[in-house]
Amino acid sequence: MDLKAYIDSGVIERYLLGLATPEQERELTYMRRLHPMLEQEIAAAELRIESNIMAEAIPPPTHLRDKVMEEGRRFKHQEYYFKHNDNDGGQQPPQEPVYIDIKPGWNRKITVSIWWRCAFLALCVLTMSLAASTWYLYKRTNQLEDVLIKLKTPAEALLPASH
Repeated sequence: MDLKAYIDSGVIERYLLGLATPEQERELTYMRRLHPMLEQEIAAAELRIESNIMAEAIPPPTHLRDKVMEEGRRFKHQEYYFKHNDNDGGQQPPQEPVYIDIKPGWNRKITVSIWWRCAFLALCVLTMSLAASTWYLYKRTNQLEDVLIKLKTPAEALLPASH
């Protein structure tokens, strides 16, 4: 196989983008072992893809970037998990947890239909009743097995042995 034609076929780019078939991936792995020059081509293809992605990237709005950076600067020098205590020189956990409000005023609630709640409660009741009936039947089966064993054993075996 001509190496130049193989490189120009686009298999490397499909492999890097995750679009190659398993057969193409195996073939590329085999070709990489045969031709070490493919490693350089793969690295060059990665750089080409990355530069294309960066060229077409849409930057986030500046106000959002500024807000995120301000939040980062505000909490940069705070200690989240421990607070230094000057009295005994040790460290103790803070009295109140520290929260970072990423998007203030964003009041999102998850609502669940009343029918899903009813279905969940019915499922819980069904599970508990099945567990209780399984336990009852297990105990009852053990009792019946004991009775069956007593009925099958001869009467002489049940009497205490005399010396």
